[in-house]
Amino acid sequence: MKKSEFKEIINTSIEKTWEVLFNQYGDIHVHNPTMPTSKYLNNATKGGLNCTRYVTFDDKLFLEETITEVDEHKSFKVEAYKHNLPFLKEMSAIYELTSLGADKTEVTMNSFVSTSPGFMIYLMKGQLGNGLKKHLFGLKYYLETGQVVDKDNYTDIFKNYK
Repeated sequence: MKKSEFKEIINTSIEKTWEVLFNQYGDIHVHNPTMPTSKYLNNATKGGLNCTRYVTFDDKLFLEETITEVDEHKSFKVEAYKHNLPFLKEMSAIYELTSLGADKTEVTMNSFVSTSPGFMIYLMKGQLGNGLKKHLFGLKYYLETGQVVDKDNYTDIFKNYK
């Protein structure tokens, strides 16, 4: 699988960052502009080991994923187990949180993807990377302002938020 790494520094505590990224796992749509809807599956109401969520990218494309590993307030791993995303085969991500001070947290996301056919990874690399960068920037903005980020307001927010 192809590994890509992305980082974002967020001006909030590690506890607040964990609360939104992990405990509110099923509500990723409030800070990921590439996912207009998300919901918990299997009667879950909070993130946790083996918690699953369903997310959409548009009217047709979806992804179901589960949390497979957790190191409280430090890291967690997410693995996709069902999707209809073209050319994508296997997908997983590891989120790592590092405290840089009382109100500063570094979020590192390592994404692992394989495609079928295999050469598609090279053609899709930029598109996949841009989506993950939007996700982390949206997380930053949401945590720092409390304002939802979606596909309609993302461009203006990205241009104007410092």
